[in-house]
Amino acid sequence: MEIQNLLVGALSYLVKFQSTQCPDARGRALMMFDALAEQQGLANDIRELCYEANELLTF
Repeated sequence: MEIQNLLVGALSYLVKFQSTQCPDARGRALMMFDALAEQQGLANDIRELCYEANELLTF
């Protein structure tokens, strides 16, 4: 359940950032994608998507 909560939170902040360009939403999305990528038992493809999302958010 924790992984799902992190994913939903990260995606929510990503959408908020995309629609408002709010720097706080960007920072929270980065933080959540980072925390999600560090979760034990996470599938490698999901982990890679988290890293890609963080790369896109850092530009």
